Amino acid sequence: MKDERLQIQSLKNIRIAFIFQTAGIFAILLYDMIKEGVMEARNNPLWLLFILTMVVLGWLNLKVSVDMYDNAKEQKKPVPYYRIVIFSVLIGTIMALLAKFGPDHSDNIEALIIGSVGFICFLIPFSFVAYIIRKRSKNDDI
Repeated sequence: MKDERLQIQSLKNIRIAFIFQTAGIFAILLYDMIKEGVMEARNNPLWLLFILTMVVLGWLNLKVSVDMYDNAKEQKKPVPYYRIVIFSVLIGTIMALLAKFGPDHSDNIEALIIGSVGFICFLIPFSFVAYIIRKRSKNDDI
């Protein structure tokens, strides 16, 4: 297609189909959860599909978020990377402490695993965004 209006309409149609499909998957999982329980809903393969879809959507929206950041009127200096690492360590530590002293009272190994997963889950996306911002700021300087 060469006509931009047709391309935009096609993208809108895909977006509507995606929203409808995601709502359908969510409805099926909700029905399973009400009828069979939470664990049965988690064992459904649609649960994995739903989670992976949300992860991919979030990952793709990172670039859009960076573009919105770049188009902001105030161009700020990128955050130093050590702050990203400290923030991720702080979140991981809080998650580990909540797991250790929370209502479940996990043992040390489980709390360490939960804290490590939290650390990694925050470090990777923030590092990716910082990389994109630095890369674009270097390209703007050229």
